[in-house]
Amino acid sequence: MVVAVGWGAGSGAVVGCASQQKKQAPVVRDLRIEGNQEISSRQIKNKILTAKTGWWPFATKQYFDPVSWEADLRRIVRLYEARGYYQARIAHEAAIPRPKGVALEVTIDEGQVTKVGTFEVRGLEALPAADREAALLKMPLKVGAPFEESDWDSAKSGIVPRLHDRGYAKATVEGEVLVDVKTHLAAVTIVVHPGVRYHFGAIDVKTAPQAQVPAVFVWEQARLAIHEGALYSDEALEEAQRRIFGMGVFGSVTVTVGTADATDVLPVVVTVREAPFRTLRLGVGVVLDQIHEEARLIGDWTHRNFLGGTRKLTIHAEAGWAFLPNIYAVASNDESEPSRNGPVADLGATFEQPRLGGHPSLKQQSSIDLSRTIQESYDNLGGRLAAGVVWQPRARVSIFPAYHLEVDYLNGSPINSAATAPLTLGCQTTTGSCVVVLSYLEEVVTWDHRDKPLEPRNGFYASMSLQEGGGPLQGDFGYFRVLPDLRAYVSFLDDNALTFAVRLQVGELWAISGESAVVIRFYGGGANSMRGFSERRLSPLLEAPIPGTAPPAPGNPQPTETVPIGGNGMFTGSFEARYSVLENVRVATFLDVGQVTTGLFGVSDLPGVLWAVGVGVRYLTPIGPIRLDLARRLPFGTLPALYTSDPAAGTISGPSNSYPVDESCFGFFGSHPTTQVSDGACTLQISIGEAF
Repeated sequence: MVVAVGWGAGSGAVVGCASQQKKQAPVVRDLRIEGNQEISSRQIKNKILTAKTGWWPFATKQYFDPVSWEADLRRIVRLYEARGYYQARIAHEAAIPRPKGVALEVTIDEGQVTKVGTFEVRGLEALPAADREAALLKMPLKVGAPFEESDWDSAKSGIVPRLHDRGYAKATVEGEVLVDVKTHLAAVTIVVHPGVRYHFGAIDVKTAPQAQVPAVFVWEQARLAIHEGALYSDEALEEAQRRIFGMGVFGSVTVTVGTADATDVLPVVVTVREAPFRTLRLGVGVVLDQIHEEARLIGDWTHRNFLGGTRKLTIHAEAGWAFLPNIYAVASNDESEPSRNGPVADLGATFEQPRLGGHPSLKQQSSIDLSRTIQESYDNLGGRLAAGVVWQPRARVSIFPAYHLEVDYLNGSPINSAATAPLTLGCQTTTGSCVVVLSYLEEVVTWDHRDKPLEPRNGFYASMSLQEGGGPLQGDFGYFRVLPDLRAYVSFLDDNALTFAVRLQVGELWAISGESAVVIRFYGGGANSMRGFSERRLSPLLEAPIPGTAPPAPGNPQPTETVPIGGNGMFTGSFEARYSVLENVRVATFLDVGQVTTGLFGVSDLPGVLWAVGVGVRYLTPIGPIRLDLARRLPFGTLPALYTSDPAAGTISGPSNSYPVDESCFGFFGSHPTTQVSDGACTLQISIGEAF
């Protein structure tokens, strides 16, 4: 017996909307699926309408509808057919009364899978060999492999864009599958109609009658991606659309082709609709970390057509209060640990001049910024000026060389003194405070190929930052700094439910003028770094007496604290698995590694990297995932370097990598020794946005 199968490329299970459930219907208390080996119960439950009522308090009640249940049984069979199990059937199903509800049971007889017996592609014979090979690249169907409708759809739909990118703009495919239910073999045939090879023609830009953005600006961006006379390709159209969207002034952009004339030329049609040029965004920001808590009010005002010509002006303002280590310690004046608090703020403006020198791929960017921050080792009141040119050879690639002038007034934490200031701040001072002037060039190269920057599922991101300070540029410090950042993402299962993400950073800082300034050193730890440490705590540390406490006496040592002082070398890496349990909820497990060294990070430092494992929950929102991560450090690697100061003698000893370690989690489940370094083995971070 042979069955003809003729699904379209967009086939799939159809899930309808149930009629409004009546509250007198029984509640579904349990839903058990048995006999399924090839398709998981979770996958089946995601494809049917009937659902089990959750066990948690206030869970939405799921009512039993016999009509919907019968339709769900048919959906289960259809799901198996789509996976190649054409003899699958429901062997048993029952609705068993239970107290206050009903329990549903279904047993599936999967049958035998159908495999691909023959596979033939017709219609490519007249094409050049290179075009034939490109069209058949990475075909998911293989003779002898199980036949799945999704693979067949992918085989057909995959041929079309590959032919499009070689100029065959009107290419179409159709296919036929004959399934022999006795031999469990499928004869698969795909017929390709490539059509004529087309070239791009002239670009026509359509705007609203009262549009303020000149159409020629849009034409220039499209022209960077689409060259008249070049072979047609979908990628060129997508690149043009990304470039035009990147102008930042349009709410909608479509780039399509018109009707071909008598030749093989396709005109390009660009339709744009302007978005509001002025936007105001207000919000709040909160930092919750074990050694630093902070709350801010945040505001952004943007004008995307400032003085015309699509010039962009952005004004950013933040104001808040910081508490070290936390609000409770500050409010209660807890003398068992040093505490500080104070205002934090940031006020900045950025101006962008597009079409620099008439070149649509160049824009000039200038910025000014004033800020006040509070860290464990210092307070900083700083100002920064920057000016540079952004070159975008591709929409996803940018090269940004810029000059920076930065002035920082560093007020050391209470433990800073003439002995510790050079180590903690990088400058000589007898008061614990100093002014640092940095004058440097920075080049940033970025290649962003992520599908969604806020919550990526597939793609990659690569960047390289180079800084050259001092020398002919003057400033207080001469240095060279390099920081590459590599990230990759790949997703699996339905709707990309499972995502694997990996990140690697390696930073090196060559201090030409001796000491390096604390504001350019590397730090690790926190929600977006090595999560086994709190913010900036993965760093060389300095232990010193706390001023204001009683001087040491026999049997009464003076209290001390440790503060991070940063390092000239850094290595951090992360591997994370993210899984969607609900539409807006993802769980994650992660492995983080990292180390920050006083000197440059070398190959010999790799055995000393520190490890941490953890779990997390993400709640997806339009502004990015709200993220909670719990991490525990593992007993591997070398502890961060610890320096000890003696203000009376004016000396510093160390570094030491051997000192007692608190192996407990927040004071529980482990040793809790008396130690200079109070960091526990566990950390908890709450933040917005993925770690990377």
